[in-house]
Amino acid sequence: METNSSHGKNPVKAGGESVHHAELGVDSKELRGRAIQQQEHNRGYLETLRKDPWLLFWIGVMLWTLIVRGFENQSSGSVISIPDFKERFGSLQHGEYFIETKWQSALSGGSNAASIVGSWAASYFADKYGTKPVTLAAAAINIASVAIEFCTTSIGMFFGGKMLNFVAIGAFLNLCTAYVADLSPLAIRSSVIGFCNLSQCIGPFISAIMSYYTSQWENAWSWKSLICAQWGFAAIALIGQILMPESPVYFVRRGKLPEARKALSRLYSDPNDAEGHLERIKLTLEEAESQQNASYAECFRGTNLRRTLIAIMVFQSEPMSGLGFVSNYGALMYQYLGIGDRQSFLIQIGAQILSISGAIISFLISDLIGRRPMYLGGCIGLTMLLFCMGIAGSIDTSAATRAAVGFYTMYNFFYNAGVGSNVYTIAGEVPTSILRTKTLAIALSLSAAINTMWSFIAPYMFNPGYGNLKAKIGFVYGAFMLIFAVMAWFFVPETRLRTYEELDELFMNQVATREFRHYVTVAERRATEAFTATEKLGEIGHA
Repeated sequence: METNSSHGKNPVKAGGESVHHAELGVDSKELRGRAIQQQEHNRGYLETLRKDPWLLFWIGVMLWTLIVRGFENQSSGSVISIPDFKERFGSLQHGEYFIETKWQSALSGGSNAASIVGSWAASYFADKYGTKPVTLAAAAINIASVAIEFCTTSIGMFFGGKMLNFVAIGAFLNLCTAYVADLSPLAIRSSVIGFCNLSQCIGPFISAIMSYYTSQWENAWSWKSLICAQWGFAAIALIGQILMPESPVYFVRRGKLPEARKALSRLYSDPNDAEGHLERIKLTLEEAESQQNASYAECFRGTNLRRTLIAIMVFQSEPMSGLGFVSNYGALMYQYLGIGDRQSFLIQIGAQILSISGAIISFLISDLIGRRPMYLGGCIGLTMLLFCMGIAGSIDTSAATRAAVGFYTMYNFFYNAGVGSNVYTIAGEVPTSILRTKTLAIALSLSAAINTMWSFIAPYMFNPGYGNLKAKIGFVYGAFMLIFAVMAWFFVPETRLRTYEELDELFMNQVATREFRHYVTVAERRATEAFTATEKLGEIGHA
């Protein structure tokens, strides 16, 4: 199925006739932009990884920045489980010290609310001033907030420092995902954007190892060491953030073409590629339905509504699968299931190894088999796993308890292999380039809002003395994941090997979800013909 629509001047004749020299001269820049899109299609996975090392390096700087988010999330749950912290700031319950349930909820729920503020503020200021200055501002807030947490003298002060920290983390998550999505080469786009999730698995892994060794120290350093470690991540990220180029998409949107050209020259090894990508970005922005109107309201108008709802849906599957519960209360849950303090931290290390393993598997194969099957398979896998955990938690035997612990731990693998990495890819790809940061802000904020709800509710659901569900909480999250598996089948399209111009066309033509993979776009035909013409005339580098 094909469309016959055209946009502006089309230098390619109907029926795929070759382009003459005279025609090339009229729209040579447009042809170069279209030809570079086909060049992206032609390059394989490994060739793309080798082609532009500086492009991957600057993407890596932003991915490194996200490590702090995962580390802070994990350390929050670990800190409230460390004996010295519980004795200093907790209360005595049944002969043991615990942080009160209301503070558990406040620390987890409040941090999610703070991340909403950071995400929305980042999207607004990034559109106005660019990604780089807003990222640097967030880094300064992050460094200052860690100092407050480190010097805390009360649970209230610790709460305040964490809220400020998550404002910065919310900004990081939005800006890094958008920046990486803007720059990612087509052949490895899912791997690179999905690395946003892997980055957030590395932080918890390091935090789990530190918690295992420091939790038995009988002084404040047993928990302060987890907090000050964030300065190490922040310092390395800050150096890279100061030196990194601004997103060329921002410069093109602002009409600053010389600055965009300079930024692209720092990303691409071949000057012809840099110039071609400048024209590609211009074409993509010109073809976008919203064009220069980048208001939040635009995210819900026309075909942008469908794109925004898809981004919201996939990000909602994060909290509804129990991610916040697992990441914030992992050690505590193990302890409630009868696992000792030290052993619970050891199991957490194993859980984070499973997280990284799942994220790496997704990183390696998502660009090969596509986003839709990975995400759909992840939803189905989590549904089965969570129901198994709930069933095991319903049986009062030691063997069933061990099984529940095993299912609870395996969650980390199944989540990151299917859902965790691919939500970033899907939500990063489906918005139009002009609305990417705002669409991500909306999706991330709603996800954080639902996480906030679960953060207040979950402790009362599984804590002894309240709901006391323990592992039976798997029934709750499993039921929600069954719903998301059904929605994924009907609403999540395949975006693999689609340029942003092609995606704009697919959504504007209201192509059905299951036709995305095979639908032939006008942009594809133009890119193929332009590449052939410019290659014959030596106007584009070899793919």
